[in-house]
Amino acid sequence: MSRNSGMAPEVWRTWRDFKAAIWNKRVVFFGASQDWSVKTLDQCDIALEAFVDNNTSLLGTFCCDVEVRSPDILREKEDDVYVVITSGAYESICPQLIEYGLKPGIDFCITPALNNLRVITEIHSHEATILISSPDHKIYTELDKDAEVGGGLYVYSLQERACKKVLDGTFHQIVDTGQEYYVAEEQKGICKVSKQFELVDTFGFEEGSKCHGIAYCPRRNIVCIGRAGLDKVSAYDAATRELGFTIELSDKIKRSGKSEHWVNDLCVRDDYLYISVFSLSGAYLKGIYDGGILQVDLENPSKRYVLVHDVWMPHTVRFFDSQICFLDSMNGYFYRTNQNIMGEFDGFMRGLAFDGKYYYVGQSETRYFDRLKGIKKHIAMSAGFYLFDDETKAAKFFCTPNIRQIHDLCYVAEES
Repeated sequence: MSRNSGMAPEVWRTWRDFKAAIWNKRVVFFGASQDWSVKTLDQCDIALEAFVDNNTSLLGTFCCDVEVRSPDILREKEDDVYVVITSGAYESICPQLIEYGLKPGIDFCITPALNNLRVITEIHSHEATILISSPDHKIYTELDKDAEVGGGLYVYSLQERACKKVLDGTFHQIVDTGQEYYVAEEQKGICKVSKQFELVDTFGFEEGSKCHGIAYCPRRNIVCIGRAGLDKVSAYDAATRELGFTIELSDKIKRSGKSEHWVNDLCVRDDYLYISVFSLSGAYLKGIYDGGILQVDLENPSKRYVLVHDVWMPHTVRFFDSQICFLDSMNGYFYRTNQNIMGEFDGFMRGLAFDGKYYYVGQSETRYFDRLKGIKKHIAMSAGFYLFDDETKAAKFFCTPNIRQIHDLCYVAEES
C-alpha cells in the first residue's frame, strides 16, 4: 500500500506508450525544468504548445524557447491538449490536475524521463507490516540491557519505521494459516499464536529436537515440525495434537548420536511437504554443505524426491505464484525456481515474504566469517530485512537494531 493517494498508476508511461499518447496532440509541459524538459524533447518530436508552472516568478519567461504560463489555462479543458509533467514535484501536481478535471493517462502523464524516480517514490511511500521471528538467545539481553532485545516475535511497521516485540520466545519459522500463526520454538515445539500475537497453545516438543521448521497442511489439518537436532520431521493432528507420522532423513543419527542432515525450514504445497536441509548426504558436520530441498509425498511419506541440491545452508522454502522460492543463505542468493537467481545480497539471508508487490528478504548478523573469507569481499553484519523489487532490482534495507538473528518474515495483511 502506498501513501500517494493522488498518484494513479496510469500517469506513468513507457516511452513507447508516451509517444502514442501525445500523437496529434498539442502538448503542454507542466514544470519549467530544463533538465526533464530537454530529456523529454530529446526522445521524440513534440508539438510543444506551452509551459506552465506554479512558480509565479517564472510566468512570462521562456523555457526551451517556449513561454511559461499559469496552470490556470488548463482549467478550460481542450480535447486536443495533452499535459506532460516535467517536474520533480509530480506528487503535488497530479492531484492539482485531477482537481482541474483532467484524467490520469487520458489527459496527462508524467514524462518517462522521470521513471527512475517513480521506483524511488513508490518504495519510500510503501506501507506494510512485517512479522519477524528471532531466535536470539539471552546473551544478547546482557549485551543490550537498555533495549527490547532477545528472541521473540516482533512487528515492524514500514510507515513508522518501528520494531516492537509482541511475544517472547526462541522462535524460528512462521506459518500463517489465515486464522492464526503456527511458530516453531526451540523449547516448546509448536506454538499456536493468535492474530493478536497471543500464545494460545503449545505441543509437539521433544527433548533435543531444536525445532526450526514448521508447516501447515490445510487439506489434512496437520502441523509438521522440523526437528533439526534429530534429523526428522513430525506431523501432528492440529485438532487433537496427536502425533500422526514421522519422517526420518536417515539412520545416521542413530549411529553418530549427532544431527547429520540438519532439517531446516518446511513448506506444504498441495499434497507435498518440502524440507530444506543443510546436507542431503548427511555430512554437514564434516564440512560437506551439499544442502538442498526434498519433496515428500504426504499420501505416502516414504516417497521422497530431491528437487534442489548443492546450495549452501538453504532456508525459507516458499511458493509464490505456484513457483518455488528459497534462499541460499550463505551465498546470499534469492532463488525463484531452481535456476533463476532473483536477487543477490551480502549477508546471511534467512526469511522471505511477499505482499503482492514487493518481496521482503531477511538478513541476520553474520557468524561465519571464517567460511566466507576469500569468497566474499564484503560480509554484512547488520540485521534487518530488504524490501526488494524483483523487476527493477531496487532494494531498501530496514535495520532492526534490537534483533541480531532473524529466522523468518511474514507479511501481515490488513484486516478488511
